[in-house]
Amino acid sequence: MQIKPDFKGKEELLEYMEADSDNIERSFAAAGSLLDHIDSRIGGKNYWQLSYTEMCWLYAAVENFRSKVTVETGVGPGSSSAVILEASRDFSGQLWSFDLGEKYGEDEQQPVGFLVGDKLRERWHLIIGNTENTLEQSLSKIGLIDIFFHDSEHTYDHVKFELSTALPHLKRRFLIIVDNYDWTEAPADFARDHGMKLVKIADDMCFIYPG
Repeated sequence: MQIKPDFKGKEELLEYMEADSDNIERSFAAAGSLLDHIDSRIGGKNYWQLSYTEMCWLYAAVENFRSKVTVETGVGPGSSSAVILEASRDFSGQLWSFDLGEKYGEDEQQPVGFLVGDKLRERWHLIIGNTENTLEQSLSKIGLIDIFFHDSEHTYDHVKFELSTALPHLKRRFLIIVDNYDWTEAPADFARDHGMKLVKIADDMCFIYPG
């Protein structure tokens, strides 16, 4: 699968990531074979996974930012988890994923994270439960985070809760990624309140970073 990145309006973001267009294009190409594998495993079914372009940008972010500690909320079939773990393979990045633990899919339900291959699972830490009960305590144990990715419940209050909870645990140089960011004003309000920049990256995914 070949997807080309759109760089319009992302120049400052790429500078912050210390990546140029060639770096991102190489990441997109590397993500292509993984997306083919994910597509074959999904088999055309809808497990509410990220779009292909979003997955490519997620891969590029993790790889170019060299995120050794990534946290995501909302796992679903595990497409994002597999992308993060594969993108951080060369530098042994660790991923902590939070999910309610319910099966995913409409016709044929599958367990949480079924797309994460066995070879990736040694760097994957899955925490089951509502993040309102698990996130703060777990982040205190994990240590400082390079990338925080929100893709769980997209209500205003829950998004603000997760981003605000993650903020004290982020490294000085960090990325926040939010899927379905335009469902509420929470990501924009959070970025504004903390003097951060918000950039639409693809479809309804945004990147938030220090201004």
